[in-house]
Amino acid sequence: MSDQYEAVFARYDTDGDGRLTVDEVTAAIAGMFPAAEVNDLSGIVKALFAEYDTDHDGLLSVTEFVPLAENLPELGSAD
Repeated sequence: MSDQYEAVFARYDTDGDGRLTVDEVTAAIAGMFPAAEVNDLSGIVKALFAEYDTDHDGLLSVTEFVPLAENLPELGSAD
């Protein structure tokens, strides 16, 4: 696993519990788009969790996050 993805994961894991919540992922995705462009991210986030939350616990672990970041380069960028 790339250190870059771990660093990005840690940045989005705002409560530091080692898991990304729906709210944390929503905030991460929202940061990628101008506010005027996307009003409701719930559908996007729901689809991402449906695909990448492989243990279906409603959270993304770092191992679940890496494939997401690899498929969505904007999310994986460490700006």
